[in-house]
Amino acid sequence: MRFNIKDRLNMAFTVFWQSIKSFAKNNNSSVAASLAYYSLFALVPLLLLLFFTLSFFITSSRAVMNRLTLLISQFIPYYSDTILKEVYALARHKGIWGLLSMLALLWASMPLMGTLRTAFFDIFKVEERPSFLKTKLLDMSIILLTLSLLVGVSFSNVTFKKFLILQGSAVLYDITSYCLTAVIMFLFYLVFAPARVSLFYILAGSVVTTFLWSIIRPVFGLFLSYNPQYGLTFGSLKALFIIIIWIYYSFIVLLFGAEVIANLRRKDVLILRGLFYEVRTDRASRKLKNRFGKNYNTGEFIFKEEEKGNDMFYIMSGSVRLAKKGQVLGIMQKGEYFGEMALLIGTPRTTSAQAEEDNTVVIAITPENFETLLREEPRVAVLFLKEFAHRLKKADENL
Repeated sequence: MRFNIKDRLNMAFTVFWQSIKSFAKNNNSSVAASLAYYSLFALVPLLLLLFFTLSFFITSSRAVMNRLTLLISQFIPYYSDTILKEVYALARHKGIWGLLSMLALLWASMPLMGTLRTAFFDIFKVEERPSFLKTKLLDMSIILLTLSLLVGVSFSNVTFKKFLILQGSAVLYDITSYCLTAVIMFLFYLVFAPARVSLFYILAGSVVTTFLWSIIRPVFGLFLSYNPQYGLTFGSLKALFIIIIWIYYSFIVLLFGAEVIANLRRKDVLILRGLFYEVRTDRASRKLKNRFGKNYNTGEFIFKEEEKGNDMFYIMSGSVRLAKKGQVLGIMQKGEYFGEMALLIGTPRTTSAQAEEDNTVVIAITPENFETLLREEPRVAVLFLKEFAHRLKKADENL
């Protein structure tokens, strides 16, 4: 299996382009709008909970507020002081820190977490959904984990800033802040991903998210500087309007990063589905051969009768002879597949498969990739059903 640098770059482009297409297909711009809406209800409760958590480590309320300001300015850089003033005013009321009030704050944050979790289920194409009670416990756990993470970030921020700026390394501080944001995104995706995903894929998606977020932040600031009247029609709610717009764009970037991770996870399927296109480019064929193809010469066995295996095979070039107990059952030609019985029902191989000619190239399709293909590509499922019907018809005619 060869997979050189050029192929890797092509794969990266394929994943990125497919992420754009799946972002539009999943209607993630509307999902981001819903998340921004729920953020309107969850933002203050989350900040109050964060204020309460920080107060366990810092005795001065003013110091807590300064730490909170430094932290929130990283994620909401525009008009965040308006929200923080309200948070500080609410935090001064002792009645808000009762047990019931704390539970109410947690409950107010759950719709945001629930909507975000549902969006990730759709992005990762996960069909099995947890029960209502399990989802609520999961949402509450994620809220508590997020608060713990933000507390850790707040202390790390101050430590890095004091050390690096005192050393005269403001640029190094910016780089460290970028890396810290990438770590936060990594942990966030690690918690929210509803399927098993390679840590490398999560890291790649986190880097993409952090990079895009670092671009839209100055661009949005530049837009506001050239359009100071933006949001003026909302009057005294202008600051809140701009914050929601910023949160909306942030969620767009966040969901796009999730799409990148999801498409990296199913990158094999992005290539394999090219097998079933009527028109296949030379580059697509080369990708398939390099990634999944194996070359056989005349007489070489692809698999033997009674051998264990669960892959299905597709003939890219050449031909394959199928035999049972030494009797030839048929010659499979280019564009046909075989070995589907072992894949579908897990039985040992019922026939032997040998290359009929030199330079026979077959593509191996694993059960995981096959299942994903059928779930995400309805056209492929229809093609398989038609082929099965043809084979049953041919078997009936031979009886």
